[in-house]
Amino acid sequence: MADYYSLISNAIAALDNKTGKTRRVFYDRARATLADHLRKAEPPLSETFIEHELLALEDAISKVEANATLSEGKWSIPNGLQTQSDHTKDPIRGATAEASSVPPDAKLQRERRFAFWGFLILHAFWVGDLFYKPPTFSDWYDWLRLGGVIFFLTLTILSYFIMRKNWRAEQEERTYIVLAPIILVGAVLVSVALHSAFGWLATAPS
Repeated sequence: MADYYSLISNAIAALDNKTGKTRRVFYDRARATLADHLRKAEPPLSETFIEHELLALEDAISKVEANATLSEGKWSIPNGLQTQSDHTKDPIRGATAEASSVPPDAKLQRERRFAFWGFLILHAFWVGDLFYKPPTFSDWYDWLRLGGVIFFLTLTILSYFIMRKNWRAEQEERTYIVLAPIILVGAVLVSVALHSAFGWLATAPS
């Protein structure tokens, strides 16, 4: 997150005209510029991240304005609006550039890596269980163990795809909500189909 307080405070200090009116004009320009840059960032930033940055800017504005109000003198310097225009451009663009340089949703990325490695470990555990206790496919339990391997392998591939594509949080949530039950049902159906097709081999007399 950018240090909005320092950026806003320094920009206000550089103004020739520090009246309440010119400060408010500057604050409005800062809000509009930051919101515009965040929403046009590539890759797109999530709404949660954008709201967090805008709230941080508002907090910085409140602190700067409180300090400015306390230290506001009786003398005003005219002809400051043009100077304001000169000083407001670069500080805010610098703030938005710094904010945009922050990896979008770093916490979400960590959660995605955690999900991927979690599914991968569960898949490895299921495969290891098959090697530790080789299935005879003589009962349903062995076929369900095979279904578990299919289920966690598919979720591992899905989580890796989501992590690589860097989807928005809303897309990721909808994908898991919709596809996870479908994958589970599919794994069960595959197990049932395999049992129906080959289960008789395990029970057939040699």
